Amino acid sequence: MPKSYMNFTVNGDSIVCNMLNGEVQGRLRSAKDPEMKRRYIENGVVESSPVITDFILRNPKTFGNAKLIQRRNGINFLDSVLAHSPLTGTEESRKSLATRMKIEYDLTDSETARMESFLEDFHSLTETPEIKQIVSDTEDYKKSIEGAWRNFEQPLIACVKEILGYEPEKVGNINTYILYPTFDVHRAHQVSGNRTSLFFAKRNDNDINKILAYLTHQAVHQPMLPYKNTMTQSQKEIFNSFVNFLTDKEIYSRLSEKSGLDIVAQNENGEIMGKIYPFWLGYRYRNADKDGLDPVEEIRETIKRDKEYYDSLPEGSKKKKLYSAYEFEKLDPEKIAILFRERRGITPYQFAEIDFEQKDLVIKDRYLKSKKMSTVSGTEEGR
Repeated sequence: MPKSYMNFTVNGDSIVCNMLNGEVQGRLRSAKDPEMKRRYIENGVVESSPVITDFILRNPKTFGNAKLIQRRNGINFLDSVLAHSPLTGTEESRKSLATRMKIEYDLTDSETARMESFLEDFHSLTETPEIKQIVSDTEDYKKSIEGAWRNFEQPLIACVKEILGYEPEKVGNINTYILYPTFDVHRAHQVSGNRTSLFFAKRNDNDINKILAYLTHQAVHQPMLPYKNTMTQSQKEIFNSFVNFLTDKEIYSRLSEKSGLDIVAQNENGEIMGKIYPFWLGYRYRNADKDGLDPVEEIRETIKRDKEYYDSLPEGSKKKKLYSAYEFEKLDPEKIAILFRERRGITPYQFAEIDFEQKDLVIKDRYLKSKKMSTVSGTEEGR
C-alpha cells in the first residue's frame, strides 16, 4: 500500500492550548456584548471547563501581560504555544519555547522565568480527569476523520495529479493534530523545510466532503507544491490561490457535485481568486479533449454553475462579498480555452507567473469595447 501523505494524532497539550485560546479570544470579543458571551458559553468556547477557568485565574500575570495578549492588533502568545505544543512535555522543550517567546514578545528575564513555570503548569492540565475525558473524546473524533481520509486519500491525490499532468516529487510530511472541536481551527505551521504541522478541528461544519478538501490542500501544498524561496509575498498569495482552486474547490466539487464556491478555503483572498479564476478554468480544462470533452463547453458549464451559486447567495452576505470579483457574466469560454491550447504542459509555478491583469485575454469583446468607450468619453469630458 502506498505511504500516506498525512499522519494523524491527538496531543493533549495542543488540545489544552486551543481551549485556552478559545477562552481568551471569546472573552475579549464578548467583553462588551453579553449576548455574544452567552452564545460563546452555550457553544463551549467560553467557560469550556472548570480546569481551564481555574488555570487562567491562577496565572493573572501571564494572561494580563499586554506583551502577550493585545486586543488591538490581535497578538496572542497562545498561537506560538500551539505551534510548539506537541513538544511541551519535557523540561528542555519548555525552556526552549520560553526562550523563543522571550525573543518574539520581548519578555524580560523575570517574565521568561515565569513563562517556564507557566508552561510546566500548562502541561500538568493534561493529567486532570476533565482534560483526560476531552482527549478521549477527541480520539474518537480523530478516528472518524482519519478513517475518511484513508478511504479517499489515493483517489483524491490521483485527481490532483491528473489535473497537474505530472506527478510532483513528495518532498515533505504533514503531521495533523486533531483538536477538540469546540470551534473551527485550521492552522498550518512549518516546522522545517519539509515538515509541517496542521492543527485541525471543525465544530460547525461536519460536511466530510469539505473536510477531505481541506486536508487535500495540506497534503498537496507543502509536501508536493511548496513555495519557492525566491517567491515574494505577493507571489505566494497567487500560488496559494492556485492551490485553493486545485484542491479545496476542485476536490469539494468532485465529491459533492456542487459548485466549488460552496467551500471557503483557509484565509481565502477573494480579490486574487477572482483575478485568476478564468485562467484557472483554462488550466483546469486544457487537456479535456484527451477525454473526449470540449474544453470550451466544460468551461462554460463551470462558469454557469458557479454563477448560479453566486446568484443564490443573500445580498450583503460574507460569501457574496468574497466572490464579488469573479465577474462571471463577462468571461469568454472560447478565449479562456484558447489561452492554454498550446500550453498543455504548463506547471503550477509557470501558471503563477501569468500576468492576471490581462483581462482582454479572458473577457468578452463587448465588455472591452464598452470599457474603451467609457475611457474615451471620460477623456472628452475632461477636455
